[in-house]
Amino acid sequence: MFIKYKLLWGGIFHKKLRLFLSVIGIIIGVASLLLMNSFGESAKIKTLKEIETFGPEVMIVVAGSVRVHGGRAIQTEITTTLKPSDAEALRKIKGIKYLSPVFNGEGIVRYLGNNLTTIINGVNEEYLLLRKFPILEGRNFLKDEILGYKKVAILGYKVKKELFGNENPIGKIILINKLPFRVIGVLSPIGIDASNADQDDQILIPWSVAISAVYNVDYIRSIYLSVENFKKIHLIEKQINKILLKRHKVSEKNKDFEIVKAEDILQVKTQTTKLFSTLVKSISILCLFVGALGVTAIMTLSVNERKKEIGIRKALGAEDKNILFQFLAESIFITFFGGAIGILIGVAGSLIFLPLFDYPLVFPWIPILTSALLTIFAGIIAGIYPAYKATRIEPIILLKQGF
Repeated sequence: MFIKYKLLWGGIFHKKLRLFLSVIGIIIGVASLLLMNSFGESAKIKTLKEIETFGPEVMIVVAGSVRVHGGRAIQTEITTTLKPSDAEALRKIKGIKYLSPVFNGEGIVRYLGNNLTTIINGVNEEYLLLRKFPILEGRNFLKDEILGYKKVAILGYKVKKELFGNENPIGKIILINKLPFRVIGVLSPIGIDASNADQDDQILIPWSVAISAVYNVDYIRSIYLSVENFKKIHLIEKQINKILLKRHKVSEKNKDFEIVKAEDILQVKTQTTKLFSTLVKSISILCLFVGALGVTAIMTLSVNERKKEIGIRKALGAEDKNILFQFLAESIFITFFGGAIGILIGVAGSLIFLPLFDYPLVFPWIPILTSALLTIFAGIIAGIYPAYKATRIEPIILLKQGF
């Protein structure tokens, strides 16, 4: 028994460079399989989180032309014909749950010695309910504050951190484009939403103040709305289209607005995520397959180099199953060894790269188990041909050739 194991371990570690070349392919395959699966699972979780604040029941009426590309609603033409009165006209449609006029633009924000440039979103008191934005500190807008042109603001989480640090901002006065606003609330951390906008890097103010005082315009950029019954969203979309065509006195061919459903954005993003996940899994499995081929090649080379040893063992009475077991055991050990290192590297890579690219940190146990099983399978497959070849060696031929 001792001699058998000595032959096994001696054959594996006799040539260390060959062992390294055998293992490196398996390491790369397993590590990439685990790392890519982590990215794929993390991307799914991130997309689901984005959906939470941009549900499929949401629609956006945008001034101008818009096309959905790569999960983003990209505005290709901007008009100034969408008015606050259009929002009030749409509010009369039966089945609309929440509705908010929106005007957005960049603004310079100051508090004491801290300055920053961020997105200013003019909205109403229904916007937070519509977008499902949670409040960390303070409160939402009041309807009277919107109608009364009150200069109040709700800060995104990043903006609060940059301006105030750990200081409580509620009740403090900030300057937005040199106008004083009183802080009434802070949003909880939200992150990137389905439109690829960072919802932590924004300030919400009443839309009435945004267009009259901050930007001095008479139009809005968009109207956000959600429906009570998702099944009726297409019916409500048709009613919105009909009302705005009549109010703007335009035809379907030359209309100056676009209706974008969150459903369309989310569908594209989900398809993109699935495509990415499938692609990376295919590439990583290919890497594992190439690693297995490498093990096969190295083990075949090992058989050719160790014909003398095999011939002597068979001449001394070793059976084919003993030879088969030895070379299968060697290939399985190599893939196990490489697989274990690959899993460690994959986990370490996930810990480093997922937070680096702002992805949620996840360890998908199913892909880890899949990697382990594929590694075992690759080791068995990689060792079958070399092991079979080893059993076909005839000691009498080697004796005649003088080894």
